[in-house]
Amino acid sequence: MCCKKTLLQAFCCGLFTCIFLGTALQAQITTTPSDPGPRPVGNNNPFCPIPSAKFPNAPPCIDTVQPADNNGNGGAGNVVPGSNLTGFWFQALTVFEVKAVVGPGPQTGGSTIPGLGPSFNAVSCFECHSQPTVGGSSPNKATPGFPNGNPQVADAPTAAQLQAVNSFISATGPVREARFPNGSPGDDTIHRDPVAAGSVAELFVIQGRPDVPATCTIAQEDFPTQVTNHNIIFRIPIPTFGEGFVENTPDENLAGNLATEDAIANNPNFFNPILAIKGAFNTSGNDQTISRFGWKAQNKSMLIFAGEASNVEMGLTNENFTNERTKGNGQCSPNPEPEDQVIVPPDPTDPANRNIPTIFSSFGKDGVASDISSDIENFAVFMRLNASPSQCNFNSGLDPNGRALCNPLDASSQRGAKIFGSLDPGLAGSLTSSSPDTNPNTSTIHTIGCVLCHSNFLRTTTSATPALNNAAFHPFSDFALHTMGTNLADGVTQGAAGSTQFRTAPLWGLGQRLFFLHDGRADNLLSAITAHVPVNVSSPANCTPDMGEACQVIVLFNNLPAGQKQDLLNFLRSL
Repeated sequence: MCCKKTLLQAFCCGLFTCIFLGTALQAQITTTPSDPGPRPVGNNNPFCPIPSAKFPNAPPCIDTVQPADNNGNGGAGNVVPGSNLTGFWFQALTVFEVKAVVGPGPQTGGSTIPGLGPSFNAVSCFECHSQPTVGGSSPNKATPGFPNGNPQVADAPTAAQLQAVNSFISATGPVREARFPNGSPGDDTIHRDPVAAGSVAELFVIQGRPDVPATCTIAQEDFPTQVTNHNIIFRIPIPTFGEGFVENTPDENLAGNLATEDAIANNPNFFNPILAIKGAFNTSGNDQTISRFGWKAQNKSMLIFAGEASNVEMGLTNENFTNERTKGNGQCSPNPEPEDQVIVPPDPTDPANRNIPTIFSSFGKDGVASDISSDIENFAVFMRLNASPSQCNFNSGLDPNGRALCNPLDASSQRGAKIFGSLDPGLAGSLTSSSPDTNPNTSTIHTIGCVLCHSNFLRTTTSATPALNNAAFHPFSDFALHTMGTNLADGVTQGAAGSTQFRTAPLWGLGQRLFFLHDGRADNLLSAITAHVPVNVSSPANCTPDMGEACQVIVLFNNLPAGQKQDLLNFLRSL
């Protein structure tokens, strides 16, 4: 009737046709949800503003800073404001990027860190923590400073060593460390070190490097055999943005948040069937407080994290981990132990014979503090004072000068946020507000419960750093251990974390991450989400304990309309 040939009716017909075709096209576009991809890094302030006091001859460091948002996040690559350690943070950043060599050499005053090896996975902190900027996660060829992609390819001392790991290390893949769940006995006849069950097996040995001691003999682990025997699992680097907020969160706040999650997830008034999410914490064996760093929350503090990573990933002995993990024939470490420790200038190994007055004259008090401090203290200060990553709409691009933009979340991302859920009492519809989203059948957009592990609200305790003092923050993690099921189990136990358990990965900064899950198996969000469940389950009621605590939530995601799936993906890429 609308399509009869009066002028008004012809207009009506055309309008109806446009609306119909537009709706059909929109439906066609949203039938296959997809990861919108990482937001661009841009070119804002790519080089550090100061030289390194501790390693003045090192190349200039790179810090492609990301913009702040309107939610209190300072942006990756920035320092939290107001700290009396701000100048030290800039100096520590430069140390974070300095490359290690075998040595011997000066602990300060040179261009490199002595102590690499005898076995190692990387030659600097920066090459593991660099996307989108220094302190981040695994890079690719688009990451500033890494035109060839994964730097581990170039780290291999010989072509044979690279060939041994090429089934899981490539220029386009993530930086990885390997662990042998069942261990490996080693071989004394060729000076191959044993690997304890569940421990890291470093990818490379210094044999073949030009700076290897002439009398050193050490053999690389037999990675092809371990791959064939399915005795190998992988871990990828974790971003270090916002870690000071996490470190300064008291145990009672973490425990209270976990109790809230538990109460909501297992309340049929919120979810029916209940989600059966039951987290627990890993704790320090020394003081029994909650540990919160690492894939299994095995590390208590930033200093312990820095010391372990220096020793395990680069082979640098330090004041936390004073002994070499691998020995070879016992003649592969030419440096005094520990290789990284506090040094008060003048250091007799410093080629310039610098002293405190000359360092102060050139670099000020912050340069003196960095120079005296150990490398791992520099690393810890840098990570502790890293600003938290910004929330920027998924399609925030670049300005005309090539700098990254941070646009507010659009309607799609806001809908995705509702699907994700909230525990922030200050947000309307939060599960902890006076009018929570209780998932009524009449609601068109309701949460599927992602937030009940990936908590979006925590609060710190008192701190001498104003930005960290009693501060609310939004890490999208509860820092608890959760059972992930057989699909993601790695067979490794660390402290109270069993073989199927992992710390909830913080999702802040997800919008610019390139690789996902603990082993980097996924390079897009959709694959990462669906990998949480080992089989295709059609109903939450069909989930079983061996499928992991995320099963019901993932089933709810899989059952969402295509448009709502896309909204959630857009929101995740806005973090």
